[in-house]
Order: sequence, then structure tokens, then C-alpha cells
Amino acid sequence: MTNTLIYIDYIENYIPEKVIDISELQDYLNLKNYQIKVFKKIHGLKEIRKEEGSLTKLLSTPILNIFERNSSFRQEIKYIIYCHTIQNVHPFPLDMFKEISEICNIHNTINFSINQQNCASSLVALEIADSLLNSTEKNDKVLLLMGEKVFNPIMQLINNTTILGEASTAVILSRNSNKNIKFIKTKTKILGKYAEGIGISQEEQKQFEKNYVPTLSALIIETVNDLDLELSKISLILPHNVNVSSWKQISKSLEFPIQKIYLKNVEKYGHCFCSDPFLNLDCAISDGLLKKGDYFLMVSVGLGATFAVSLFQF
Repeated sequence: MTNTLIYIDYIENYIPEKVIDISELQDYLNLKNYQIKVFKKIHGLKEIRKEEGSLTKLLSTPILNIFERNSSFRQEIKYIIYCHTIQNVHPFPLDMFKEISEICNIHNTINFSINQQNCASSLVALEIADSLLNSTEKNDKVLLLMGEKVFNPIMQLINNTTILGEASTAVILSRNSNKNIKFIKTKTKILGKYAEGIGISQEEQKQFEKNYVPTLSALIIETVNDLDLELSKISLILPHNVNVSSWKQISKSLEFPIQKIYLKNVEKYGHCFCSDPFLNLDCAISDGLLKKGDYFLMVSVGLGATFAVSLFQF
């Protein structure tokens, strides 16, 4: 079968109402005063959101909001791919997919999760969805689902890097879309020597920090060049929201204007696991930052370490 392009039909974000200033997390995360100051003044983090309900509510809310706007999607979803970073997101024997299916009235779908690439899993999932949709009926859809509850301080903090918050995103992918947000490709680079993630040694952490900017910069260039484009033709980079400081370094390394990297959500929501690039896309569209024909990138890095860059055309 000849490969066909896939498109983003719809994006829906759910941002919990409860706002927590990161200063309120100081004792919970065992942070010193100077660390809070670094997170705020250097890394650009200010507050996060917290869902006071269950993980099921967090994940089902954006799906239900999509169905309120277009009920036909409910019958057309063939696959649900849940992208997450925390390996054990709910206690055994909870069947999360069953609960979501009942709440959202979705039936006869094939459901699975991916989390091997941690916070880059949602961008890797685009390639999986592309492959799946090439062997389905014309109107079949893939529901990409992202969102996690932070139920442990170990999972809420990446030392010297970011503080994680809660939000969720549902994305409808198809082979025929009226919105024409066209997915072109995802390119990845894996540095397996950092596979233990937050468990790596201090020496390995220093090496990772040293390799971070050149590795990600090179991957961005490779992804753009593969389509015979120049970086100057990229209208916007939609990043993971780990912090502002690392993106300033990337901007300088690439000689790419920092104004074209969408960073306004870093201070508002913190790093929301796999949701960040899609959350930023929805906000960028609402802000009118993309016009027809524009090329843009989604970029994320998962501990472990997977660097991922996805190329789209609006």
C-alpha cells in the first residue's frame, strides 16, 4: 500500500483550574530557597496546575470536549494511543481504557500505551499512527491521548531542570482533514548511555547537560534538511516546556530567533509530560501565529535519552 499523509483533525487541551505557585512546593520537593529562585528567575517557571480529580477524569475531559464539537469522531476512532512518561500511571487492577471507553462512549477500538521514549513518546507516536492509518479505512481515526497525575515528589522534579505539572491533551489524527495540519515526519536521536534517566550518576548528568544543546540542535537541522528546507523557512518551534533557559541556548546555537520558539506556557503550566508540544500548538493557533503553508516543528526530549523533532505544515 502506498503511504499517504496524515493530518491533525482536532486538538483539545484540558487545563485543571487549581493553580500552584512553585514556591508552595518547596517543602514537598525538598528544595532550598536558592533553588526556587533559580527555577523562577533562570528557568522561567512560575506555577503549575493540579487536577483534583482522578487520572480518568484528566484524560476523559478533553475527549468529551472534542465529541461535543464533532460527535462523528466517536464512531470513526479505530485506535487509541495513550502516551505517558510515568510507567505505572494507575494502580492494578484498574483498567483505565475500559473506564475511558465507558465515560466517553467509545467502543470497538484497539487501545495501547507507549512510554519507552518518556516525554518524547507523543512525537514518536505520530509515526506509529501514520503506519496504522495506512492500513485502515479512509475515515478511520487515531486518538492520541496524553496526560498524567503527579502522585510522588520524585516524579514532579527533574533536578536543576524543571518542575512538572498536570494537564491533558487529546488529538484526532486522520488521513483526510479539513484543517490540513499536515504531519510530515518525526526524526529521533537516542543516547542510550543515559538510559537510567533520573537515576544517572552526577558525572553522567554533567555529560548529558553538555551534550544536550549540540545533540538537539543537530537533530533540528537534520529534520529540516531532510525535506530540503532551510531553518529560516521554519515559522515556529513548539517545544517541550522544561524551561526557558535551555531554549535560549538552543536559539543561540541555531541562530534561530527566540521569538519564534513558543515559550509563553512555561511559566503558566510547567512541564506537562508528553502534552507540551500539542498544548503549545493549540495555543499558537489561537494566537494566530501560524498561517497557511507555514512549516513548523514540535520538539521534545525524553529522559533516557530520546531527542525527537516532528515536522509539520500548516
